[in-house]
Amino acid sequence: MPAKNQNAALTEDDIATLADLIDEAAARTDAPLSLEGMDGFITALHCAPRPLDEADYFPVLFGQDDVAVLFADATKYTRFQALLTRRRNEIARALAAPIEDLTDPKALSPLIMDWEGMLAELPKQDAAALRAEGVPPYASMWAAGFLQVVEHWEDDWALPADSKDEAFADEMLDPMYVLMTPADEWTEEESRIPRNDYVAMAIWSCYELRDFWRDRGQAPRN
Repeated sequence: MPAKNQNAALTEDDIATLADLIDEAAARTDAPLSLEGMDGFITALHCAPRPLDEADYFPVLFGQDDVAVLFADATKYTRFQALLTRRRNEIARALAAPIEDLTDPKALSPLIMDWEGMLAELPKQDAAALRAEGVPPYASMWAAGFLQVVEHWEDDWALPADSKDEAFADEMLDPMYVLMTPADEWTEEESRIPRNDYVAMAIWSCYELRDFWRDRGQAPRN
């Protein structure tokens, strides 16, 4: 397989390969790994108060220090790292791009699993079995991955109590918390807003939080 530029966007085949590699690692750890959750996690790193290296965040993401042992061999681990680097760079470019709306091809496009679309394509019996096991609500795993970064490094995200900055950051994070909360636990006010609107608000929050920390001179310089 020819080597690809680290700035090349992931193709559909690349995304499928990355998902398979993550699933392989997930089978060997108790950490809640998924492509969608990892994408939210990596996105949050670009919106965080300070830069974090792989040595800092891999143990949090994978639930252990030695990540390489979660993959069948060194080749697969190297392939995973290459694909993750390209996705990380892709997210960085998207958040740095000046956009007017989320339909812009340059806008951030999270790797969110369309469970309902997938179930619709399955035989009814298979779809029913999956539903019985429990299907994650749309974008809930992406939001959970993002918030894992916020909550693990909560001291970095701390702002003066009752300040405008704290209120702003809380407002930006609110759509993430709504998305990861079961819909039957939403307040009446939250339930008036369609789920897809919360996803859009959460994506815009990524842009706002990235700029917020940059304005404070604390954000990673991608």
